[in-house]
Amino acid sequence: MAEDKRRLKIGLKTSRLEMDPPLLTPTRQTSGRGKNHIAPDDTTKEVPPLSSKLPSNGIMEKSVNQMTTMLSNILEHHGRANQRLASLEEDLVHTKREEEKLKATIEALERRKAR
Repeated sequence: MAEDKRRLKIGLKTSRLEMDPPLLTPTRQTSGRGKNHIAPDDTTKEVPPLSSKLPSNGIMEKSVNQMTTMLSNILEHHGRANQRLASLEEDLVHTKREEEKLKATIEALERRKAR
């Protein structure tokens, strides 16, 4: 029974290793700085621009143009909404002034009536 469990554990470990191999295997040098030295990656090579990897059939250009159009429409709508908001704020200030004038007039009339 214990032997079966041990074999099962060993089997699970080996099957996991087979299923999940290491993603990157570093290259090791056998001479120079020691056998366990990991060679540095070649970080000096140039990376091609992203546009060179995109399909050249115009699909990406079309979707970018559509998104640009949508963004400009949103910004335009936002600008109109801001103008409308500013107009409403001006109307509110004007309405409050009128309200204060009317309150003052009502108070003056009530004082006259009280005499």
